[in-house]
Amino acid sequence: MDLRLEAEFSKTDLTKHIDSLKNRIEQSRPLPQEIEDKVMQKLRLEWNYHSNAIEGNRLNYGETVAFLMTGITAKGKSLKDHLDIRGHNEAILFLLSIVKDKRDFTETDIRALHEMILVEPYDSPAQTADGTPTKKRITLGEYKTSANHVKTVTGETHYYASPEETPAKMQELMNWYRQASVNQQIHPLVLAALFHYKFVSIHPFDDGNGRLSRILMNLILMRNGFPPVVIKMENRQNYYALLNQADTGNYWPFIEYIGDYLTTSLNLYFKAIEGEDIDEAEDIDKEIALFKLEIRGKEWLKAKKSNEVIEQIMIEELDPFFNKLIKRISQFKEFFFSTSFKVITKKRNVYEYDYEKYNLKKIINFIKMDDKVNLKLLQLLDEEEEKHTYASIIFMISLNEFKSLNKNFSIFYTLNFVYNEYNYTISEEKNNFFLTKLYHENFLEEEQTKLQKNIIQDIKNNIQKNL
Repeated sequence: MDLRLEAEFSKTDLTKHIDSLKNRIEQSRPLPQEIEDKVMQKLRLEWNYHSNAIEGNRLNYGETVAFLMTGITAKGKSLKDHLDIRGHNEAILFLLSIVKDKRDFTETDIRALHEMILVEPYDSPAQTADGTPTKKRITLGEYKTSANHVKTVTGETHYYASPEETPAKMQELMNWYRQASVNQQIHPLVLAALFHYKFVSIHPFDDGNGRLSRILMNLILMRNGFPPVVIKMENRQNYYALLNQADTGNYWPFIEYIGDYLTTSLNLYFKAIEGEDIDEAEDIDKEIALFKLEIRGKEWLKAKKSNEVIEQIMIEELDPFFNKLIKRISQFKEFFFSTSFKVITKKRNVYEYDYEKYNLKKIINFIKMDDKVNLKLLQLLDEEEEKHTYASIIFMISLNEFKSLNKNFSIFYTLNFVYNEYNYTISEEKNNFFLTKLYHENFLEEEQTKLQKNIIQDIKNNIQKNL
């Protein structure tokens, strides 16, 4: 493979200056861990914020922080804009793990990083070959299956590799990288900047290529002992122009552009070493936001016990479940003289309702009417409203008097739904069924099916045992 051009780019004053800065930092090592952490933290914060902004993410900085810190989406802004920010941070954390393990990256890693930055599949506006508007499904970690050429501001079409060419082009890129990365004559700046350009010119994925190219460029730099570079959103027009210039074979201006940003990152170390303040006022908010991102994947409480929350669960989750269960159990009615389905709701008092006559919505309304009647009494007792939330619901099933001359038996079940401070439990003692759900979690179809199957099987076993 002919790498003479890459070697030639590596002999410039810029690469010498960058090496000089890096050597001066190395001579100061070992640096206090506080300085290392502080510089890398700032660069990561900047990188996360600006890389998404370059790709047209429509959230402004305030909206970005609000989403990352509270989960609240900005009015009029797409969910995709919000998810892009979260995914990019996860990709950087994965990149840092590769650097820490001191291993090289592969196409498999590139696909994994792509899955992280896009978070989940989505539909993107597109057009057919004849210009008809359509939608294209964006998949994660898979090379493009349709052309992703774009129109420039001049109206011309910019062509990337075709879907058919892409696998071979990516293999060619990785072969170039493997050979260039072990060539001592090629500077890491040249290697990283050209990898960025070559990756973008292929545009292997349907979306996310820009963010991923900058992640991979920084991965190469960091594997070679350099800090990451942060291309600022406000300079993106120059950034795009220089990428376009490289399409003509004039690569040096783009390499130089990345080199200037690398110089800025290296100089940040000198400021920190000399005790200068490298923080900006907004960095505090960025730091908090990214910390939120790192722990957001854990399970969090989204609701606590209240009448409104419990009533919503009763109407949306339990009512449909009770209806399905009654329909199934009712198929055994012909074998018994009578059946009954009752709901006992416990708030301040105990209310018992025939469920075949009333659904849970009506039952809730009856309870609320009773509350109004007792309002004066509550005020006299000076009790807080919060103390009178629902305590539990009991669903009672009775199959009474089996129609048999030999044996007359009945079958009873009670399903208990107990409301705690942050969750509720569902239990059925005969079948040792016990389930805990947070208030924001759904009573899943498979969980409902399991409980219903347990009860139906138990009814069948009881009947067979007594025949």
